[in-house]
Amino acid sequence: MAKPRGKTDSERAAKTADDDKALTKSGKAAPAGKGGDKRGKAARVKTASSKTASPKTASPKTKAAKAKPAKAPKGAKGSKLGKSKRRKGAERLVERVAAQIVEAEFGRVLEESRLGPENGEAKQVEAEQVEQAEQVEQAEQAVAAAETEQTAAAGAATSKAGAPEAGTAQSEESEAEPEPARGKHAARRPLSELLRVPAGPVDLADYDPSHTPGAASRAEAEAQMPQLVARLDELQERLFAAARGGDSKRRVLLVLQGMDTSGKGGTVRHVIGRLDPNGVRLKAFKAPTEEERAHDFLWRIRAALPGPGEVGIFDRSHYEDVLAGRVRKLTLPMIIGKRYVLINKFEQSLVADGCVVVKCFLHIGPDEQRDRLLARLDDPAKHWKYNPGDVDDRKLWPEYQDAYRIALEKTSTEAAPWHVVPANRKWYRNYAITRLLVEALEAIDPQYPAGDFDVAIERERVLAS
Repeated sequence: MAKPRGKTDSERAAKTADDDKALTKSGKAAPAGKGGDKRGKAARVKTASSKTASPKTASPKTKAAKAKPAKAPKGAKGSKLGKSKRRKGAERLVERVAAQIVEAEFGRVLEESRLGPENGEAKQVEAEQVEQAEQVEQAEQAVAAAETEQTAAAGAATSKAGAPEAGTAQSEESEAEPEPARGKHAARRPLSELLRVPAGPVDLADYDPSHTPGAASRAEAEAQMPQLVARLDELQERLFAAARGGDSKRRVLLVLQGMDTSGKGGTVRHVIGRLDPNGVRLKAFKAPTEEERAHDFLWRIRAALPGPGEVGIFDRSHYEDVLAGRVRKLTLPMIIGKRYVLINKFEQSLVADGCVVVKCFLHIGPDEQRDRLLARLDDPAKHWKYNPGDVDDRKLWPEYQDAYRIALEKTSTEAAPWHVVPANRKWYRNYAITRLLVEALEAIDPQYPAGDFDVAIERERVLAS
């Protein structure tokens, strides 16, 4: 029996190639050392590496695919568009809240500028002023009713006597002239009442700066002046003596406010100049100094107050801090609102301490002011009185009128009322201020103090000396 022939080298090589192809297709590696050659091993290695590539050898596309996150839905938390919308929404919210805060703060400032720093206290002051105004109005109505009855009775009596027209004419004249200036009726109506600012809203357009309440004519006023001046001199001496020879604390403070050229200096020269200078304390306030600015606005006012027995005169005053401060915007409205309340408290404390406060607003018209400024320019002897800054303030006339209106409304109190003195006519201004001072001193009624010695004994001693 013939022995089988062994495989030739060519047959074995062909079989190995066929096995390698089969393994490559199936993904299985041939056993090591069994017919494997270099090419078979390389194919197996290539197949395995392509199937399980390591991260280090991965292609750039594979890296990008792994690094790229999944696309977030529109408006999701991680979306750039969503973040942008949220940021803009937050910014709009902040803007709205800031606007509301600013609006609330502005409203608070306006409210405080109207009522002062303590709204409750300011409202109480206003309520008291309204109540006092109502009481004054009721009293005036009662007086008017009594006067009407008296006039009617007088008219009836005259009618029986055969002269009815005279009584009627007298009644009509009393109604036609709101500021009676003649006879006994004038004595019953002091000038301080005729010029006093009533409680409530103030409109300076209602006050004629050329009007002359309480004086029928210039001739009549000038005829009364010698008697008024003599009376003023006597009362001032009695006031001074009561403080120096006794223990009286009574005194008078005259406050003069008004636009430039309204006559503050003229009042001092023509009215106060008639008083004994020993009992006069005059202070003309200018722009505050550095030392005065370091204190509260009433500090320099307190230092200039008249002492017991003195007549003090303020040429401008603490009201500059709510007039020029408001018009020139030198102070915040909130602070000005507080100052009205502080001024009222300050003046009430003065009155409680024995001081009579006479506040006069010298009311001048814009045309009259222009003429007076031109007169200063036309006369070289008056150039020293001319101030170019007066023209700057003149351009702010409406603003100053409004500032005076507010000051008169808020600070004309029962304790220290304002008086509007028409100042277009210099003769009337001097007449009115003189009468107001006489009436203030008569209200005090100062008396000469009694001596603390025996008059008879002292007479003998004088004769024997």
